[in-house]
Amino acid sequence: MPRIEQTDWLETFVAVVDHGSFSAAARALHRAQSRVSTHVAALERALGGILVDRSHRPVRPTELGSAFLPHAREVLAALERGAEAVDEHSGTLRGRVVIGCHPSVSAGFLPGVLAAVHAEHPQLRVQLTEHTTPDLVSGIAAGRFHIAIHSLASDPPSDDLLSVHLWTEHFVAVVPPGHPLLPVDDQVREPLDPHGLTEHPLIAIARPGAAVDPDTGGALSAWGLEIPLAWQSEQPQSVVNLARAGLGVGVLNALAARISDTTGMVVAPVGSLAEGRQVAATRDRRSAPSPSVDVVFRAILAAAPPAGVRPAQR
Repeated sequence: MPRIEQTDWLETFVAVVDHGSFSAAARALHRAQSRVSTHVAALERALGGILVDRSHRPVRPTELGSAFLPHAREVLAALERGAEAVDEHSGTLRGRVVIGCHPSVSAGFLPGVLAAVHAEHPQLRVQLTEHTTPDLVSGIAAGRFHIAIHSLASDPPSDDLLSVHLWTEHFVAVVPPGHPLLPVDDQVREPLDPHGLTEHPLIAIARPGAAVDPDTGGALSAWGLEIPLAWQSEQPQSVVNLARAGLGVGVLNALAARISDTTGMVVAPVGSLAEGRQVAATRDRRSAPSPSVDVVFRAILAAAPPAGVRPAQR
């Protein structure tokens, strides 16, 4: 039987797979890159095979690595649950909870939630990792996150996942004053007609190589529009700045626009709220109970939604 001498080897291997490189895993774990490489190599020697395809960028698990990955996650999760059982007995939570979310959520919603959690459980560690919509639900299913806060624009979560609707928000257009989309006085009294977007280059969130993020794609579909992106970025602030430079109309969800610096720009709702972005919190039903995850998930559900959105009816 292979002898795995250190659980650090497992943690490092999982981090390399999740972050896609040895250097990114080193930053996430606050370890030297040489230590990360040593851990993975030691685990490969113990198991008698190559776990990580180093020739690929981003790095990815080999067939052997893919077979071993869920077991590594299971061992690490079991150790966390064991530590939590001790903490629960002593009355102190010291677990770790990883939340995957959009940049707008981590900046515009979670700080207040985490401040409340920290005040009650100062030893509990919460880590945020930011992604676009396609990676969030898949990250829950793969075990990379304990909780995801995400748009419901992509495929609905499976029955293995518990998903709770938090709020709905408008999509907005971000344009300079005097833009043709706006009334003559720049005072937006009603949401803009989405069909006006067809006359202008569109700037929105999308991953490199993707046509559009599912959030914006869902909105365009609801509006009955097919408009290719002229410019794209994964960061809301970059969308705003591209619009500020006169390259087109920035289209974002309202929270992403609110957490960005839109000084000197006009932010106007587009279409109806019913055509807007629905945001949910999701966790894995299959996971063993975790007091730390329970505490954070309940805090997310109990928190007041950001200003300017419509809270879900629950």
